[in-house]
Amino acid sequence: MTPRERIWATVKGQPVDHVPYYIWLNPHAACKVIAEYKPARDQGLNMLARFAWKRFIKGGELDAARIWRALPLLLDYHSFNYADTYASELGSDIILAVAATPWHFAKLDLPSLFFGEQFKMKDMFGTDIALGGIYPDMHKPAIKDIEALKGYQLPDPKKQSYYNVFRRYRKQFPGHSIATEIFGPEDFPSNFLFGFEKYILYLCEYPEEMKAFLIKWIDYQVELLVNSVRAGADIAFIGDDYGYDNATFLSPRMWKEFIYPGLKRLIDAAHEEGALALLHSCGYQMTHLKDYVDAGLDLLQAFQPKSGNDFEKAHREFGGRLTFVTGIDIQQGESWTPEQLKADILRSYRIGGRNGRHVLATSHEMQYTMPLANIRTIFETLDEIRQGEHDS
Repeated sequence: MTPRERIWATVKGQPVDHVPYYIWLNPHAACKVIAEYKPARDQGLNMLARFAWKRFIKGGELDAARIWRALPLLLDYHSFNYADTYASELGSDIILAVAATPWHFAKLDLPSLFFGEQFKMKDMFGTDIALGGIYPDMHKPAIKDIEALKGYQLPDPKKQSYYNVFRRYRKQFPGHSIATEIFGPEDFPSNFLFGFEKYILYLCEYPEEMKAFLIKWIDYQVELLVNSVRAGADIAFIGDDYGYDNATFLSPRMWKEFIYPGLKRLIDAAHEEGALALLHSCGYQMTHLKDYVDAGLDLLQAFQPKSGNDFEKAHREFGGRLTFVTGIDIQQGESWTPEQLKADILRSYRIGGRNGRHVLATSHEMQYTMPLANIRTIFETLDEIRQGEHDS
């Protein structure tokens, strides 16, 4: 089977040759894996990854100079995600790209990379971004107060250049599932447009204004989704975190009132275009599982065990109607022995099984802090599963 056939058959509950995989690598982790575990096929990517990894490690990792902390991000810059295309060489059946991610089209403040207190940029939504550690974080929000909210204008989603990545991927990877990452109504607006506390406060103090904004926001995301699918994507990867450990950010009532309508619209838009809908949502998910099924969601990722999610219970109750994209615990796995990590992957595999609406996947982006021995264990275990060694 091709990777795309494998993913679609799994979602439909049909037999597959082996359980599908989704390997999600942080750019810094991709540099480590290329440099220390398995080189990429592309020699240019190998040279960049090895050089970036060497400078990052020699510079002291998070204590490294900004330029060496930022350099690995080139593996995931300007719409072509080399970390994800490399993951396909490791067996990942899904390749993720973004039509118009904010920092891909950011205005870089290059002097700050060398001379400022922080490396800064202004993203396409008007948010001031600064490099925090190895991730771009909000420095100043785009929407500073309620008056700014009322007059806020989103970028133009009609630029066809945003969607060239999907045309390129479909030509280069004709047999893979290609996912377009779009943003749901909670996570990106709260963390980058408003700031989390202000977002929650405005939901309470200005509910009608926020509902109007979220409709406009989802209209924008729907257009990105539709254009991406028409350019070659076949999965809408909806990024929207809803919780932390053992609890959700919003009460079930608030979530159903403010968030669910937008999520449902995105799922419906994907289905109308003939694509699958995959929700990436960090944190506690158990509260929302029935709502996901009612909304018609196809796949749920990442279902982190550390956050209190019970894969066995959830799969038993909802596995006939929802595909879980999880099973390789990259959070707790960093502190486990290789033997413990392998046993946990196999435990997850036995819950989902080969034909059990389960994509065996990392429970978030793998980080560079994953020990090399555990990285080897992950991919060796996946190879064993692919070869049928654990199907008895």
